[in-house]
Amino acid sequence: MKSGFVKIELNKTLWEVPERYQNLAPVGSGAYGQVCSALDTVRNFKVAIKKLARPFQSAIHAKRTYRELRLLKHMNHENLLGNSSNGSRSE
Repeated sequence: MKSGFVKIELNKTLWEVPERYQNLAPVGSGAYGQVCSALDTVRNFKVAIKKLARPFQSAIHAKRTYRELRLLKHMNHENLLGNSSNGSRSE
């Protein structure tokens, strides 16, 4: 595991998130993934993190993933951070 990341198990799912996100708690789940809340310790702000289940399992899943990220990019709401961090280990 890359330094700066922590592993946390919630509802039998392993989350690997940047260590800046603390106090992860499950919020909900659906057909395409799970959502948890967390405290962003850098911004001192509560955030929601979505973990997609098998986003590239098939061409259809990949298109849905791309569509969701593309839509988030254009949304503007005080409670939505958009894609401020994609959580990839390459950041």
